Amino acid sequence: MRSILENNLIQVLEQTGLRKFKDKVEEIKLYLLTNYEMSNVQGIFNDPKGKLPKLDDRELLLFAEQVYFKTHHIDEINIENFYHQREIDEARQFTANIFKEEQFIDYPIEIENASFLANDTYSVTLNIQTINKLLNSGILYYDAELQRETQKVRRYGIVIEQPKLIQKNVDEITEHLLEGSLAVTTLWFNAMPKTAISGNELEFNPKKRTLTITNGTRIAIGDGFHRITGIQNALTINPDIQFNFMIILTNHAKKKAQTIQAQMSKGTPISKVRVESLEGSRLADTVVQTLKEESDLQGKVSDNPKPVLSHNELVSYNVLASTIDSEFNITTRIEAEDVGEYLVEVFNNLLGRMPEEFLLNAQEVSKKSLINANFAFIGYVTLAKRMYENNIKPRKIVDLIKQIDFSRDNHLWQEIGVLDGQHRITGSYMEKPKLNKAIKDVFNNINLDGEMIKS
Repeated sequence: MRSILENNLIQVLEQTGLRKFKDKVEEIKLYLLTNYEMSNVQGIFNDPKGKLPKLDDRELLLFAEQVYFKTHHIDEINIENFYHQREIDEARQFTANIFKEEQFIDYPIEIENASFLANDTYSVTLNIQTINKLLNSGILYYDAELQRETQKVRRYGIVIEQPKLIQKNVDEITEHLLEGSLAVTTLWFNAMPKTAISGNELEFNPKKRTLTITNGTRIAIGDGFHRITGIQNALTINPDIQFNFMIILTNHAKKKAQTIQAQMSKGTPISKVRVESLEGSRLADTVVQTLKEESDLQGKVSDNPKPVLSHNELVSYNVLASTIDSEFNITTRIEAEDVGEYLVEVFNNLLGRMPEEFLLNAQEVSKKSLINANFAFIGYVTLAKRMYENNIKPRKIVDLIKQIDFSRDNHLWQEIGVLDGQHRITGSYMEKPKLNKAIKDVFNNINLDGEMIKS
């Protein structure tokens, strides 16, 4: 999203010729200098392609806002399309003096008094200023796939995944930091493999007890996003706060890091679906991961029990994983690969040959049809298993499901309990074995030769 705003700003500056209107440029410079101590504004106008990527997120927001006002509200740079109101409010409290050169950090980064705990796992202590420098420098970052729970939001016509924050908790952490009453706790960061320019991401010296973060290494936040947001808020108010956090710093591949998050999540309640997604302990989870990465379902599998069509979600993780697990009964990784490849083709054909129903107009279609409903994917996987066993080509799924009347007016859906009396989806199809079986029976009654089997 940031790159979109940067590109839009560059285009607006070029197309409007704003840089030639010295009075407007001076007004922007004066406003940002007076209110936010931003002294680098002329440089941004002179070289937007070079300077915009180097701005702090809040500086970018404030600069974009002023350009928006001076260009008669061009919507492509409206900050409300790119930021939440909370982020806008925080930026307006910002002063650039906390982002001077000393607020950044460069490689290599040597941390003293480090301890080796286990394979690729270390314990260190970092003060909040260092944590903030890592964030400002883009070394420490948010990775949606490692978070306990995320939410999808639509900004400027694009759906992005962001942390699921409880603002009350962030505010309390901020307050405790400012008052000096925050308890010392442990954060978990993961140095992502293959990000170092050369060699290992982390180098431990047992004699000196130092841990070095090598050139290019990027560190994902595994656990502690609320506390880190609180750190940023508190330092905005008082840059001189002193506080240390214990850090568990690992160097695991993403899949292993996700299993760690799953273990941690069992101690703090989050959605069962998200835990299943992180844990990925079944071979069926391997298949779902293949679908998420290699099929047209990419970006359309939700970690929440109820997918949101407006966020381009079609099916929940547990519907896919649990149904694949129960139907295919996969016992080896080779078999998981074979099933994964087959299901990729099945869903590519289903979505690709029915784009109106699944890709282009899913929300409108869902008002009258259940063809793209979450529960329907129980059926699609069930049918795919039968096709797989009978060596039927994946593309035939589109012809086979024509035997089913997916319209909401079809009394069948109320009879088996998928719809209630008001034609609303009941949502209990994963918890009730009888209902789950009834859905599968509908798809098991499809005649693979072309006509519906009479039950």
